[in-house]
Amino acid sequence: MALSKINSRAITDLSISADDLASGSITTAKLGADSVTNAKIADDQIDSEHYVDGSIDTAHISNNAVTSAKIDTSVASTGKSIAMSIVFG
Repeated sequence: MALSKINSRAITDLSISADDLASGSITTAKLGADSVTNAKIADDQIDSEHYVDGSIDTAHISNNAVTSAKIDTSVASTGKSIAMSIVFG
């Protein structure tokens, strides 16, 4: 009689390889903390929806990344102003 079911007692440690797993069988809930590394994240796949609020600070903004086109023009209507010489040096 063919074996149709295996219970966890029949599986020894490290006896199952990736080839034994069905595609898509590992769910998010089964991933351990920090198990997805930078090497496993494809280029250009992290977007602003994935950033934690406040996680982008001046250390993470490259030189010349903030241009005059990116500065809110309504700042002047609030009574606050930004000197362009401060922004652009």
